[in-house]
This record gives sequence, C-alpha cells and structure tokens, in this order.
Amino acid sequence: MYIPIPGKKSLQTNRTLIRNNVKRMLCCVVAGSLFVSQLSAQHKKDPVTAPAPYLPVPGPAQLRWHKAEYEMFIHFGMKTFYPSDNHMGNGGEDPQRFNPSRFNASQWVKAARAGGFNGIVLTAKHHDGFCNWQTQTSRHSVGFSGWKNGKGDVVKELSDACRRNGMNFGLYVSIIDKHFERFGSKEDTSYGAYYYRQLKELSSNYGKIDHYWFDGFNADNLKLDYPAMARLIAKKQPEAVVYDSHTMVSTIPDRAIAWPGGHGGISPDQDYVQVIDGQRRWYPNEPSLILQGNWFHIGKPCVSLEQTKEYYLSTVGYGVTPLMNVAPNSDGLIDDNTIKMLSSFKKWVDSLHQRNPALHAKARDTGHRGNNPKFDAGNVNDGNYDTYFATDDNVTDATIELDLGASCKIDGFILQEYIPLGQRIDGYTIECHANGKWTEVFSGKKIGYQRIILAGMASAKNVSFPDADAVRLKIHNAHACPLINNFQVISLK
Repeated sequence: MYIPIPGKKSLQTNRTLIRNNVKRMLCCVVAGSLFVSQLSAQHKKDPVTAPAPYLPVPGPAQLRWHKAEYEMFIHFGMKTFYPSDNHMGNGGEDPQRFNPSRFNASQWVKAARAGGFNGIVLTAKHHDGFCNWQTQTSRHSVGFSGWKNGKGDVVKELSDACRRNGMNFGLYVSIIDKHFERFGSKEDTSYGAYYYRQLKELSSNYGKIDHYWFDGFNADNLKLDYPAMARLIAKKQPEAVVYDSHTMVSTIPDRAIAWPGGHGGISPDQDYVQVIDGQRRWYPNEPSLILQGNWFHIGKPCVSLEQTKEYYLSTVGYGVTPLMNVAPNSDGLIDDNTIKMLSSFKKWVDSLHQRNPALHAKARDTGHRGNNPKFDAGNVNDGNYDTYFATDDNVTDATIELDLGASCKIDGFILQEYIPLGQRIDGYTIECHANGKWTEVFSGKKIGYQRIILAGMASAKNVSFPDADAVRLKIHNAHACPLINNFQVISLK
C-alpha cells in the first residue's frame, strides 16, 4: 500500500483541520450540556407550585389561636369573696376578705388538662379593680390582702404552673376599674397612665403571655392610648394573640381577635375576614361561655355535660376558639364535681376522633392541581394538617370521594380548610353512598379552620346520616381554588 508522506505545509493544514474539528465537537458537547441544563433549570423553574395565598391570611399568633381549639377562662378575684348575681363589683371591697386558704394553681392546671383545654386565661384584674398580682400601682390588690400575709401572687403561681405543664397562659385585664373611678391614684393623674403601668408590669414580670383579653364594655368612654398599649404588647410579648374589642386591631392586625357581639355559642358559617379601616383583615370572633357561676363562683354547680357539648359544637364546631369559663371557689380550688364533668367532656371530644373509617381510605377527586399527587385527594385523610387537596387556580368547584371499603356507621363529619393560605370556600355539600345510590345529607357555606357536623346536635339537630360505604364532599363555590386538608368521618361506638 502506498502512503504519501505529507510535506510541512500539508501537516500544518491537517493539524488545523483537526483542531477545528475538535473545537466543533467540544462546542457540540457544551451546547448539548447547556441545552440539558436549560431543560433542567426550566423544569425546576416551572414545577406545579402551591397556590398563592388568598389574602388576608392569619398571622402566626392567630393561627396558634385557631389550633388551640378551646381554652379555659378563669374568673377569680374579689367577687369570689362577695358572691352575687352581679359580677361587676364596686371597687370598695375590703382586700382583707380575699383569702383563698387552699389556693392551688397546679390543681387548676390539672383540671384544665382533665377537660382537654390547651390554655388558661385568668382575670388578672376584673371590673372592681382588684389586682391579682404584686402591683406597685394600687393597694386594692393581693399585696394588701389577708392571703399569705400579703405575699401571694395569683398571676405568678398560675403562670408558673402553666409553663411547667406546657399549657398556654393568658391574662384578662379589665379596661373598667371601679376602684380607680372611686379613689383615683396618687401617682397617676390619668387612668390611661395608671392602666398602662399595670399592663407594663404584667407584660414584663411574668414570663411568656400567650393571650390577652380586653373587655370592651364602655371602652369608648375611657381615655386610653390603645395604639401605645398595642405597641407595648408587640414589644414585650411578640407571640401573644389579643382579644382587643376593636381597640387595637388597626395597630396589631396580625394578632387581633374579635368580640362576637354576645356571650355563648355563635352562628355557623363564620367569616374570619372583616373590613377594618377600609382594609380586609383576618379578624375572627372569640366566643366566651359560662360553664360555672355568673363568671365568678356563686355556689352553684357547673352546667351539664350535654350543655357543654352543645357549647363546643356551636363554637369549636364552627371553626373558632372559645374561652369556657370555670370559676374556682373561695378556697381557691375548682370544685370536684366540675372536674368530673370536664373529664367526661374530654372523653366525649376524644370520641369524635377515635373511629374514623375515612382515615387512609381510597380517595378520588374530579381533578387536582397540575395533576400532581402532591395536591390530590389522598391528602384529605392522611392525618397530616399541612398536606391538602388543591385544584388549579381557575377551578373553584371540586368533588372529593372517599371509598370506605364497606358499609359503616356514620354519626357526622369533620372538615378542615387549609387556612394558612386563606379562607376560600363559600358553599359545599356532603353526600353518602348507601344502598347503591348517592344522597345529599348536609350543606353549608363556610368551612374555615374546622367544621364539625354531628347528627342531632348544634346545626345538625334535625339531621341523621345513613350507614354508607362511601362519602363525598362537593365544593360548589369558592373565592379562589379550594384547599381541603381534612375530610373526616365520625363513627361513635
């Protein structure tokens, strides 16, 4: 075979061609890599994303309040030792009468635990002006009482007991003060200055406060600097929720909760959004209920278990967190019979969750977000609060179906909307599949944090549910793509 020997010029030309070919090959490799990288980046940039918040949404303190579900209200003070049907007091009571000889804050916390409460809100000061803490502002206080030779401090002992037991702690600080009205203050020329000093003491000297409660009765006639009070709370207790009676929501809207207009249960289909100063704000109602006494202990037993259940379903069952008042007696203890009732109440609340035939049942839907399993119907019965079913942005109706596998006894339902991204749903129905056909069994408007529907009680008094082998939730109307994180079946023993 003849192989020509190239000259110098030919060798240079060949080398140039080789270099150019190598460059072209490298460019192709780089271009291919860039293309793959661009595809990968595009894939990362355009996954199926979570829904945008539907504003307004709850602030962190408001969301913790929703999740607490129900807390104990404790009225304890001078009126405990002047029992009557008038809970106001007059400010002229003798502090020496205040002497709860067997006072035990740990017993209160134990009673709250027995009832399933997640926190306690104490009357640090009620309308008579008597202070349940060691204050520098007034002689109308525990410091001048017959209890513990004036050395006792109800606020401190209860706040310490709550923290030891992992329970939320809150304070009711009455805006009204009959003692100041009658006697004034040597140190403060105005009630506003006097009250601010009291609020500063409580906010600075007793550790973490989770909840403030300001009674708004006659508040408009009192010259208080509510924005300054709100700023003090935000600085000293940045995680606290504030029942503000419409006095501070403009200053601290991310933590304020509202007066529902009366005591007792409230209406279903609660809307958490109110217009404040021309802006839509997350401002849910907090009901307050009397389980015993006329707020303070007046020698009467607590309400019945059946009444307490009804209170629960007409508050917690409508997606808000009530304060349920339990009044300690003049010994400083919660009555034994009250604790027995509270224990029975907790067992009943627990029973609503003990048998859920829908838990991990096969779930189907009429379409979920981006066809991505991260947002499919399986998220409504997985037991995880932070996973949820969602539709595409332009879809505001949906159906979720749960196959129970066999015919089951059905006493009710628990629904939850994923409110960290806003309250959206404004119309739904529930259907049961029984004897081979679907039947509508309930309809409502709002779901919110939680909607508990129990046959024969609260808003379902005239409702019964058939044994069924499948259930459906149909969302007919929503302000934005609906988000459901819990569709639960109640099956009582």
